[in-house]
Amino acid sequence: MFALGVITYQMLTGRLPYGAAAGRARSRADLNKLRYDRTGAAERAIPFWVDRAVEKAVSIDPEERYEVLSEFTYDLRHPNRALDTASSQAWRRNDVAIWKAATLALAVTVIILLTLLGSQSG
Repeated sequence: MFALGVITYQMLTGRLPYGAAAGRARSRADLNKLRYDRTGAAERAIPFWVDRAVEKAVSIDPEERYEVLSEFTYDLRHPNRALDTASSQAWRRNDVAIWKAATLALAVTVIILLTLLGSQSG
């Protein structure tokens, strides 16, 4: 499962999921220091759930990986809410807050410009 996950990751990104550091890991402690490098889903138009499915497939801990291939292939095609962690939910909440703030700033700017244009023509 790990090898298939690595191949999937490489096909999506052209990189290795843990970078070159994985090849230098010699002990369990070295492996535990490795951090999954996100696929950069936003830049590559890769759905968020695909990144999460690949992350699960290449997990350092074999107990956290998929047990059967069909689960992995299903999760690559369908959003799996079980893979949606609290950190990703917080990220989405922050993302929405940023868009709301940007929209408010744009609305205020439009009102100011309309006010200025109205005072110049009158």
